[in-house]
Amino acid sequence: MKNAKELLMEYWESFPTPAKAAALFASDGVLELPYLESMYVPPRAKGPEAIEKFIGSLMSLIPDWKFTNKRIFMEDGNQVFAEYEIHVITGHTKRQYDQLFFGRLVAENGKIKLLREALNVVKAAQAMLKNGIDDIPKS
Repeated sequence: MKNAKELLMEYWESFPTPAKAAALFASDGVLELPYLESMYVPPRAKGPEAIEKFIGSLMSLIPDWKFTNKRIFMEDGNQVFAEYEIHVITGHTKRQYDQLFFGRLVAENGKIKLLREALNVVKAAQAMLKNGIDDIPKS
């Protein structure tokens, strides 16, 4: 049975293949990026099907997505906390996207129960939205 660190490492490698990455999650597993809500993007996907759809939508925008500079800062059998980056040109805006993520993964029965990630949403908006941060509605 895979522990949290093994699952995170496999997630990083399988991310470009959404079905493979989503299969690492438990049937009620959750991928959560809370700060995406400020960009009016649903911040949570629950279950492998929804997670596959979410990752697939990212891959359609950034086909060369690959995590780099991976650093694990804390681990025990069922939890791991790490930082990881991407440095890529987006497919649709053709802008450079440099992002530092940090994530906490909780494993249960050899599957991902929760992966909560944080990112700089300003950098995400600048790279991914047609008009950058100007496309985020003012509330």
